[in-house]
Amino acid sequence: MYSGVKGLFNRSQKVKGTVVLMRKNVLDINSITSVRGLIGTGINIIGSTIDGLTSFLGRSVCLQLISATKADGNGNGVVGKKTYLEGIITSIPTLGAGQSAFTIHFEWDADMGIPGAFLIKNYMQVELFLVSLTLEDIPNQGSMHFVCNSWVYNSKVYEKDRIFFASETYVPSETPGPLVTYREAELQALRGNGTGKRKEWDRVYDYDVYNDLGNPDSGENFARPVLGGSLTHPYPRRGRTGRKPTKKDPNSEKPGEAYIPRDENFGHLKSSDFLTYGLKSLTRSFLPALKTVFDINFTPNEFDSFEEVRALCEGGIKLPTDILSKISPLPVLKEIFRTDGESVLKFSVPDLIKVSKSAWMTDEEFAREMIAGVNPCVIRRLQEFPPQSKLDPSVYGDQTSKMTIDHLEINLEGLTVDKAIKDQRLFILDHHDTFMPFLRRIDESKSSKAYATRTILFLKDDGTLKPLAIELSLPHPGQQQLGAYSKVILPANQGVESTIWLLAKAHVIVNDSCYHQLISHWLNTHAVIEPFVIATNRNLSILHPIYKLLFPHYRDTMNINALARQSLINADGFIEKTFLGGKYAVEISSSGYKNWVFLDQALPADLIKR
Repeated sequence: MYSGVKGLFNRSQKVKGTVVLMRKNVLDINSITSVRGLIGTGINIIGSTIDGLTSFLGRSVCLQLISATKADGNGNGVVGKKTYLEGIITSIPTLGAGQSAFTIHFEWDADMGIPGAFLIKNYMQVELFLVSLTLEDIPNQGSMHFVCNSWVYNSKVYEKDRIFFASETYVPSETPGPLVTYREAELQALRGNGTGKRKEWDRVYDYDVYNDLGNPDSGENFARPVLGGSLTHPYPRRGRTGRKPTKKDPNSEKPGEAYIPRDENFGHLKSSDFLTYGLKSLTRSFLPALKTVFDINFTPNEFDSFEEVRALCEGGIKLPTDILSKISPLPVLKEIFRTDGESVLKFSVPDLIKVSKSAWMTDEEFAREMIAGVNPCVIRRLQEFPPQSKLDPSVYGDQTSKMTIDHLEINLEGLTVDKAIKDQRLFILDHHDTFMPFLRRIDESKSSKAYATRTILFLKDDGTLKPLAIELSLPHPGQQQLGAYSKVILPANQGVESTIWLLAKAHVIVNDSCYHQLISHWLNTHAVIEPFVIATNRNLSILHPIYKLLFPHYRDTMNINALARQSLINADGFIEKTFLGGKYAVEISSSGYKNWVFLDQALPADLIKR
């Protein structure tokens, strides 16, 4: 783009530019870190100088162009004179909501070459969101566009001036010489030095372990193990915050608002932000209130009948008005909850239930959901019988399945087990190894009761699956090293046996749903991506073509994960209150990481593996 360019500019030529900024305002909830912050932010901004567009004018925002083709005596791109924003442009139809455009004119001598980057200084006390810079009528070049989309704070908080590059792509070896040093310096700024507590305006991407889920200073029930960085718990990693350690455990960080690089916050005016902060409010205010409703019953924290479950779709949960008044007054919650205490949490009726209220109880639907339900990525073809365990026998004893050929062949439609395996017609949904190491602790905690399950299914001639047997396993009541205590449940459609079979299927679904949320959804999606986000920003310049390819897929990941650690997967948070595993839920997810292989995740590799 820049090679061989000479004499394109007349000396002292003015290069016209358009700068698009976005004001910090009450609707910008990127800066909100709590529901209380929503109100505080609004009050503070009312009196802020940022309210007036004219505050950008004068000497408030300064830009300097950097040449991509002409170097100074040190080999760095020549830096132009300081230039300030001028008039406000009101006639640009492409401006987004909340955006404002300003004219600017740069002095650019003929011997300075073609711009490839620019520096910006914000002299105001309030940050601004820089959307873009467009240079116009560059001789033999036309226009040049700089996509920025970044928050810029007061220049005093930065060790070096903020820099932005033109919207071009270069691998390192092809970067124009005058921009090489600037490119490397920008990456170093993003890496940081690994010390100190991160500040709101920082842009540093660094690694840390999950040591902020618990708070041992609040009591033993709120202490959680450090996840990541050990042989027992190698996963996961998060962005480093640098908060102070807790008093009782120096390896744990004090919980609180987690730092994430400023530009990793949700997009401006993004509606899902309201939902996210609404969720925080629900976790802290609504769930305890809802719990009081269930505690009135003889079975606290549980539904008393299937009618109560169906009522979630048919009429919702009716709550007293005084409970609703305790919910934080976010606008989105007023849309979700009616103020008269009726139809709260009313869900849509599943299509299956519209056909028949008992359709979910059938073996056909149970099997169908193995491949068409929320978690179709665990079922795999059975290749050995009886199913084996990969758990360490020196720790857990013999965990081999107690299923026998007789258990299966009674419903194999005349086939033998060997023949069915050879014909690729037997499949298994195996959650045994995932949950078995935690069952003793889960049951002892009295938060819930559970089994580790194995389910074997048969592919029928019509192409559908039918369950053949379910194995429910518990740790040996004596010692863990003595292996598993297992029961094999067979299909039945009448009498007590049919009820036991239905309960066995329910335990399988509980295993499967928990696995989906903790491993398929959290581990395989959110948690494993955050280290990639950090690594990309530490090692790939914004000029790198691979960076531009990956960036859209990373959007909001670090912010969502940080909020999840505060309100979803934290000690006594939403996940622990509602999922199998209780206080061990995230630890279960961590243990599943050792079976995660990056190259196995995509198609067709995942299907071939299973």
